[in-house]
Amino acid sequence: MAKQIIPPSLAIKSMRSSGYRDTAYAVAELVDNSIEAGAAKVEILCADRDDFSGGRKVRRLDRIAVFDNGKGMSPEMLETALTFGGGSHEAEELPTGIGKFGMGLPNSSISQCERVDVWSWQEGKCFRTYLDVREILSGKLESVPPAEEAEIPADWKSMISSPIAPNGTLVVWSRPDRVHWRTSRALLDNSKLLIGRIYRSFIQEGTVSIRAAAFVESDTGGWETQYDETVRANDPLYLMSGTSTPAPYSEVPMFEQFGPPMPITVRFRGEEHTVLLTFSITTKEVRQQHGYTTSPISTHARKNTGISLVRAKRELELSQAFVLGYDPRDRWWGAEVQFPPALDDVFAVPNNKQGAPAFQPLDLEEDAAAAGLSPAEYKETLRATDDPRLVMYEISNRIEANLGPMREQIRRFAKPARKREVPTEPTVDPAESTATRATEERKREGHEGTSDRQENAPAEQRAGEIVEQMVADGFDREEAEQIAVEHVQSNIKYIFEEASLEGAAFFSVRSKGGAIIVYINSNHEAAKHFYDLLAESGEDTSNEALQGLKILLCAWARMEDETLDPRQKARLGDIRTDWGRMARDFLLSADA
Repeated sequence: MAKQIIPPSLAIKSMRSSGYRDTAYAVAELVDNSIEAGAAKVEILCADRDDFSGGRKVRRLDRIAVFDNGKGMSPEMLETALTFGGGSHEAEELPTGIGKFGMGLPNSSISQCERVDVWSWQEGKCFRTYLDVREILSGKLESVPPAEEAEIPADWKSMISSPIAPNGTLVVWSRPDRVHWRTSRALLDNSKLLIGRIYRSFIQEGTVSIRAAAFVESDTGGWETQYDETVRANDPLYLMSGTSTPAPYSEVPMFEQFGPPMPITVRFRGEEHTVLLTFSITTKEVRQQHGYTTSPISTHARKNTGISLVRAKRELELSQAFVLGYDPRDRWWGAEVQFPPALDDVFAVPNNKQGAPAFQPLDLEEDAAAAGLSPAEYKETLRATDDPRLVMYEISNRIEANLGPMREQIRRFAKPARKREVPTEPTVDPAESTATRATEERKREGHEGTSDRQENAPAEQRAGEIVEQMVADGFDREEAEQIAVEHVQSNIKYIFEEASLEGAAFFSVRSKGGAIIVYINSNHEAAKHFYDLLAESGEDTSNEALQGLKILLCAWARMEDETLDPRQKARLGDIRTDWGRMARDFLLSADA
C-alpha cells in the first residue's frame, strides 16, 4: 500500500500554525485578494453572539467576513482559490502584484478559524464552496467541495453597506478558535491602524475604500451595529493628509520630507530594479510640543516607529531593524523602502507577506575583513555569485547615512522655545531649587563660593552678567535675557541648561552674576544616551532620576565654586574634562 508523504491531518495541523502575527495580519490577506481582484469597496465585517454556556452571558466574536465588489470568480477559480498554492499568481515567476504563492486565502483562514465559506459571483450568478478543518481531520473532506450555486446569506446582506454589484466575493470565517481578540469591537479597534498603514497608498490615492463594522445579534434575531468606520490611511512617514493621526495633523502632514526621494538602481539575477528610499522628520514645532509628553500625537508616533517596507505599494511590515530600542526619539523620524516583488529573494519575503527577514543593518567593510578580503575583493565575490546581500549592503549604507543627520537634527530640536514675556511667577526647576536651599545651608555654616561675592550687586547688573556669559556660550540674546531675569527674580542660585560645547567634558560650570551656571554638553555621548532620554521621558520615575542627576551635578558645581585657589580650581576643571573623556569612550564602546 502506498504511503502518503504528508498525511492530510498532519498537513492541516501544520498549516494552521502558519506564523501570522495576529488576526489583523490574517485579515489583511483577504484584503490583498480583494485589491488584486480590482475591488473599489472592501468591507471587514464582524459578528458577535451572546454565549450563556458558562452560566452567565458573555459576548464573543462569532464570525468574521470580508466582502468586496471585485471581479469575482468562476466556479473553477473558486475551487482553485481554496487549494494551497492554487492562487492565480503561482505561474508567474516574478509577480508584479501584491499576491504571492497563492496561499493567502486558505492559509490565513484556517490559521484563525475552523471553517471558511466563500461566495463569489460574476454577472449576478453566485457560487459557494468551503473548507472545514474538522471534516479534514476526520477524513470526511479530502478535496475542495465542488462549487455550487447559492445565494448570499441574508444576514450578511443586511450588514453589507455597499450596493452588491454584479461581480464580487464574500469570505466568511466561522468557529474562530485562534482569533487574538474576544469581541468584534476589540478586533477592529486593534486592527484599523495596521490595516490603514498596510494599504495607505491605495486608500490615499482613492483606488479602494475599506469599511470596518461590527454587529451583535439582537434579541429579535436581527443585527445591531456596534461599530462602523471607514479606515483612514495611517502614514508612518506622516507626509500624507487625511490620515488617522490625531488632530490637527489628521488633515495636514505632521513631518517634513528629509531630502528628496532616493532611487537606487540595483542589479539582481541579470536585471536592473529600482528601490526607492524616502525619509521624513518631525517639524521643530511638533518635536517641542510633544517630544516630552505622552500626548495622543506622541503615542501615535510611537506606534509607527520603524522603517516601512513596501512591496508593490502594500506594506509588509514596520521594521525595527535600524531602530534604537532604548531611544524614544526614534519615533520622530520616518523612513520607507519601496521595492518590487522581483526582489523578494533579496528581502527574503515569506509567503504570508509579514516581513522581510533579510532587511538588516549590514557593514560591507566589517564583513569583508571577517572574510579576509578587501572590500573590493569581497564585493566582487558577491557579484560573481549574484549574492542578494550585495543589494542589501547598498540599501543599508544609504539608510545609515541618513539616520545619523536625522537623529542629530531631532536632538537639536529638543529644547522648547521659552516664552518671550517675563512670567509673573517664574518657573522654578525642582533640582535647582533643592540645590539652592542646600547651598544656603552651607553658607550659614561658613562656606563661601566665588559666586556668593556677586550676590549683593544690583539685580539689573547680575542679570546683565548672566546674559553676557550665556551669549558668549552660544545662546540667543533674547533667550538668555529670559533665563537671566527668571533666575534673578526667583533668587535661584543654579541655572541648568544644555549647550553645544567644545571638548570632552560632559558638563561645564560658570559663575556669573551670583549664579552658578551648569551646562550639559549636548555634543557628549552621555547627553545623547542618558540625560536627554531622562529629560524626554513622560515617566514619573525618569523625572525623579533626572532631578537626582541634576542635584548631583549641582553639588560638583558648588564644590568648584567653593574652591577659591585658582590652581585647585583649574585642577578640578581638568578632572571634570578627563572624566568626561573617559565616560565618552565607555559609552562609545557600549554602542559598538
